[in-house]
This record gives sequence, structure tokens and C-alpha cells, in this order.
Amino acid sequence: MIGLYLLIAALSFLFLYFAVKKLTLNIDEKVLLEPVKVDIYPKFCDLIDEKIREFKDNIQNQQIKLKNQEKQDEFLEKLGDLTRELTFIQTMNLSNKSDSVWQNELFNFLKKLENVLLEFLENGEEQAENLREFLMNEFKNLK
Repeated sequence: MIGLYLLIAALSFLFLYFAVKKLTLNIDEKVLLEPVKVDIYPKFCDLIDEKIREFKDNIQNQQIKLKNQEKQDEFLEKLGDLTRELTFIQTMNLSNKSDSVWQNELFNFLKKLENVLLEFLENGEEQAENLREFLMNEFKNLK
């Protein structure tokens, strides 16, 4: 009788072992077959850089108004600094496969960009909101 219970327990263990093994193999397969998403971050950085250049052009063409026109050079300099910082972030993280690292770096960067827009632009709130919406839509499209 005890032998029968041992046999049932052994068969149950083997069944469970192979079921778990099959499940983990399926999960691993799905993860390996998913497209690598990290290539979207450099493209997203390029989009952000494009928007920064657009702000520079719009200021120089006077399509966007500053709160204080005398601070145009300072604003352009800050945008240039942000462009260099974005390039640095992009270069330093190219080999990084971690979504969380990219997202953290880009979130902090976008917060700085937003603060510069709010500080210098006459309609900074509107420009920041438009930028946020544009980038959100573009990020969804990249995924």
C-alpha cells in the first residue's frame, strides 16, 4: 500500500516537474521572440532633438515669443545645453537594454526641458503641453 502511494507521489512529481518546465520554456520563447524595444529610445531622442531645434528656429524667426526678449541668447544657450545633454544620454545608454534606465534618464531630461520652456516662453504652459502630447503620441507610435 505504501509502495502505491510512493509511486503516485513520484508520478505526480514528474508530471508537475515537466509541466513547469514546459511552461517556463514557453515563457522564455515568448520573451525571446518579442521585438527588442530598446531601439525605440534612440529614435525617441532624435524626435526630442528635432523639437528642440524647432524651438530654436521658432525663436529666431520670432514665431514664438519670449517673456523677456533680452533673454533670447540665454534661452538659445539653454536649448543648446539640453541638446548636448540629450546626445550624452543617447550615447551613454546605447548599449543599455534596461527600459527603466532609459525611462528615468528621459523623464528627468524632459522635466528640465519643460522647466526651460516655462521659464522663458510667454506661452510656456501651452508649449510644454503641446510638446508633452506630441512626444506621448510619437512614443506610442514607436512602440
